[in-house]
Amino acid sequence: MMNALIKVLLFFIMTQLLGVYTGIFILSDAMDNPLVGDFMSMGEGVSSLPLFILYVLLGAVIFLVLIRLNIALLFTILEFAVISVTSSILFYAFMRPFIPDPFTAMALAAVAGMALALAKHFIHRLKNVAAIFSSAGAGAVFGFSFSFFASLVIFFIMAIYDYIAVFRTKHMVSMAKEIMKQDMSFTVTATEKSASGKESRLDLGTGDLALPVMVEVAAYPIHPLLSLVTLIGATAGVSFVLVYAWKKKVFLPAIPFIFTGMMISLLAAFALTILKLL
Repeated sequence: MMNALIKVLLFFIMTQLLGVYTGIFILSDAMDNPLVGDFMSMGEGVSSLPLFILYVLLGAVIFLVLIRLNIALLFTILEFAVISVTSSILFYAFMRPFIPDPFTAMALAAVAGMALALAKHFIHRLKNVAAIFSSAGAGAVFGFSFSFFASLVIFFIMAIYDYIAVFRTKHMVSMAKEIMKQDMSFTVTATEKSASGKESRLDLGTGDLALPVMVEVAAYPIHPLLSLVTLIGATAGVSFVLVYAWKKKVFLPAIPFIFTGMMISLLAAFALTILKLL
C-alpha cells in the first residue's frame, strides 16, 4: 500500500503537469482565438495584483462566514461553483484539439466541469480528482494572465499571507479543519493506517497546488527550461513541508516553503548559466 506522503506528492506533481499542459495550450490557442483571451484572462502585469489579492481575501472572508453560518447547502454550492468553473478550463484544453469551433469546445468543457462537480457530490472518492483538475485549471489561467515577474510577486505576497493566516490570525487552520470536516475538494487527501490501526491523514490545499502552476505557466513563454526549473524547485519545497508536517503531525503553511524551493532553484539555474558564460 502506497504511503500517504508519496500519494500527496504524486498528486502535487500530477497537478503541475496537467496545469502546465493546460496553460501552454491556452497560450497557444489564444494566438488564433482572441475569444480565449477574453474568457480566460484575469488581468495583466503588476497593476492587477491588488485586485488579485482582494479576491483572495474576499474568498477567505466568505469561507469564514460560511463556517459561522454552518449551512451545509452553502458549502455544497460553493464547492460546485469552484469545481465547475476551474476544471472546465482543463477540460477545454483537452477537448479543443478535437473540436474546431471554440464556442462548442467551451460549452462542452463547461458541461464536463459541472458533471465532475455533480459527480463528486455523490461519489466522494472523486474528491482528489476534482481538486487536481480544478487546481490545474485555476493555475493555468493565473499563469496565462500574469507575467513571470508578476506571478513571482503574487507568490511572495501569498507566502506572507499564508504564514500570517496559519501562525498569527490562525484563520487558515479553522478553514482547513472545516474543509476536512466537510470533505470538500479544496485539498488533496491521503490516509494511512499504522500498525496499531490508528489512521493518519495528510492534506495539501488547492492553493498550494495552483500557485506553482501559475509560475510554471508564466515562465514558459520566456523559455520552457525556466518552466521546468520552477517546477523542480516547487516540488522540492513541497516535499520538504510534507515530510515535516507528516512527521510532526502539525498544520504548516506550505506556500512559503514552495516559494523558497522555487527561488533556490531559480538562483541555482541562474548561477549555472553565469558560470557557463564565463
